[in-house]
Amino acid sequence: MKIAIIIMFLGLIGYLLEQRRHIRFLEKVNYNQETRHIMADHEIFLLKHQIGTYVFSLETLGYSHDNINKGDYTKHEPSPEKLQALQAEFQRQESIYRSKNIEFETELELRGVE
Repeated sequence: MKIAIIIMFLGLIGYLLEQRRHIRFLEKVNYNQETRHIMADHEIFLLKHQIGTYVFSLETLGYSHDNINKGDYTKHEPSPEKLQALQAEFQRQESIYRSKNIEFETELELRGVE
């Protein structure tokens, strides 16, 4: 009877140790998935910023991306006021872009990703 109790006790200890190992494994998997999601979100942000930069370039050169999508490639010279407004908006977007990049790099450093 004592041997059966000892075997059951050792089995229970082994089971608990295996569950702790499995919990640590799942926490690590979850941590890695969160890191991948952060990286994917940043990639999406970068693509949106790149598209915005292309739109800014087109508008600065006098083309409208809406008209280009419709097949109209006519050039309209932008007024100096519109160019100044475009430049101010572009600088604002660049500031946001730099802030997001710093935030992203900091988050990766905190997670230990190089």
